Amino acid sequence: MKTLLLFRAFAPVDFKNIWRDAMLVWIPLLPLILTLALRFLAPPLADLLLRQFDLDLTPYYPLLMSMFVLLIPATVGMIVGFLLLDERDERTLLALMVTPMSNTSYLTYRIGVPLVIGFFITLITYPLAGLVPIAPLDLVIVSLLGAFTAPLIALFLAALSENKVAGLAMLKMLNGITILPIVSYFVPANWQWLAGIIPTYWSLKVFWSAVAGDGYWLYVLIGLMVNVIALVLLLRRWNTIMHR
Repeated sequence: MKTLLLFRAFAPVDFKNIWRDAMLVWIPLLPLILTLALRFLAPPLADLLLRQFDLDLTPYYPLLMSMFVLLIPATVGMIVGFLLLDERDERTLLALMVTPMSNTSYLTYRIGVPLVIGFFITLITYPLAGLVPIAPLDLVIVSLLGAFTAPLIALFLAALSENKVAGLAMLKMLNGITILPIVSYFVPANWQWLAGIIPTYWSLKVFWSAVAGDGYWLYVLIGLMVNVIALVLLLRRWNTIMHR
């Protein structure tokens, strides 16, 4: 109930801030753009490469769609991260701290909303992209684990950037870290564990296993643990900044 009240209080303000920000206003369109590009451009491009260069891209569709599962919640995390930086730069958070609303309630909203939105947008857009079929239960599990990317990116930007300008530079580094586990797709399975220190690896691994018809519950459990630990560490960093 309290979370619903927070959503009703903050969501209109967030939408207004996104609409007024020239940098943020186009980011919500990215999931739609990516979905349409995969559905309508990827197959013709694959056919063209196969005919002209005898290069078959279809075996790499699972890799492409695993990136899709990460990028969708990542866009949500980017928006929330920059909203947090704006609120910190404008000292809105300092004003909130003297209201009856607790810092815990505020963080619950800021973490929970992007996680839920990232989860549902992935569930909706993945079937529309239509490149790699996956069982409904597998999609739910992959989407849930991948949705942790949203609050992780939001907190990473907000807790480790001094301001919005620094956040832009941090975002470039973060993109590299987030995408880095994709390289593990091309190495033997035993070596892939080295990428496990990066939280985004585990949703990729679960997706690859699900598409291949392999068991993945161990990866789900480890992935949840790694993502929760990362969230806790970033929350501690955030609380340290807010209580300086």
